Amino acid sequence: MPKTLLKKIPISEEEFLRKIEKMYGEYAIEEIACHMKSDFRYNSFWVLEEMKSAARYVDYITAKVQTLKKEKIVIQTEIMYIRGTGQPCLVLRQPDTEPICLIAERSPKGLIARMDMMPAGFYRLVSHLGKKE
Repeated sequence: MPKTLLKKIPISEEEFLRKIEKMYGEYAIEEIACHMKSDFRYNSFWVLEEMKSAARYVDYITAKVQTLKKEKIVIQTEIMYIRGTGQPCLVLRQPDTEPICLIAERSPKGLIARMDMMPAGFYRLVSHLGKKE
């Protein structure tokens, strides 16, 4: 990521997850850093150490998407919602693996403050928002 100052642009969690979805689905590196706090945090259920900056996450996801493209790995993606709260999440599926879920959280100023990757089975997910339970 260039060291230039980025104009920070607020975004909803769902819109941000749709940009991540596009990256996985089209192997297209989206401009996401402008929507993230500089001290953005990324946690994965499968990794012990938290990523503690937007720059580190952007480098990580860029390399990951390039590897997926090179290896011709197809990731199926779907925006779903946590039943009861309506929180959007991005469900990722690969053949022969359990689905995983990305959940983003905004700061009070509308920038993405954190994102967590967890097993999708931890949540009761629905494909459409309906009545909150």
